[in-house]
Amino acid sequence: MFKQSILILLAAVCMFNTAEGKSFNRGKSGGHEADMYSVLPFKRCAKISNWLEFIHKTIDFPYNKYFDGLRDAPHQNFSWGKYGHRIFFHWGFNSRPWSPQIQEQVDKCGWSPQVTASFKAKLVTEQAKRNKAIMEKTAGVFNLSLSGQERAYANALASIVSDVHLLGDYTTENIAPLPNLQFVMNDLKTSLFERMQGGEQAKRINKLIDNTAVRYPDSKQRAQAVLAILQKELPSFIRESGALKKGNDINLL
Repeated sequence: MFKQSILILLAAVCMFNTAEGKSFNRGKSGGHEADMYSVLPFKRCAKISNWLEFIHKTIDFPYNKYFDGLRDAPHQNFSWGKYGHRIFFHWGFNSRPWSPQIQEQVDKCGWSPQVTASFKAKLVTEQAKRNKAIMEKTAGVFNLSLSGQERAYANALASIVSDVHLLGDYTTENIAPLPNLQFVMNDLKTSLFERMQGGEQAKRINKLIDNTAVRYPDSKQRAQAVLAILQKELPSFIRESGALKKGNDINLL
């Protein structure tokens, strides 16, 4: 029955996704926002939607600039070429800000090791800036501190939303810039077991995620299979995790 529900979901997804990519589509079906809400235990409200869109924008916007100084000298000849905007910040919230795709484009520039190192440093600095903003936003929305276990909870919530964005992108045509899907799976599993301290329940969900590697060798189908698992399992898991403080004004499902 569960496998049948995944197949139905896969068919439905094909109706929404095109070579143009996937949009946030606030308040609508078929977009990143709908995917994010589907794995969370919250009713739709402005506070949650603003948080989700904030994370979305750190991944997708602005399309043609990305961040100040990216192509300042000595990096003015860098081009993302065939990869488009997804070559940046589609790595997962906790992932290293470098990829084979970026390395490929850097190799074309013929830079010295020193110039390449300074380019890497730019990306590390920018990722840290964006992640800090996301962590502060997440902590504010859920009334969490940015230390100890509450910081881990905030990181897990931000990671889950970012990873669901990537799963959605894997259902589109332009997947060449995206990271190895296993990296996304690993980040999800770490969020559930270590950052959420999910124990045996997290182990059970993580095993379901691992099993998709054999059942769905195609990355697009696997991404949707994993999303279906998260939709079924995560709302109750997050609700019971301890990450949501009592007295929070978020409306739970």
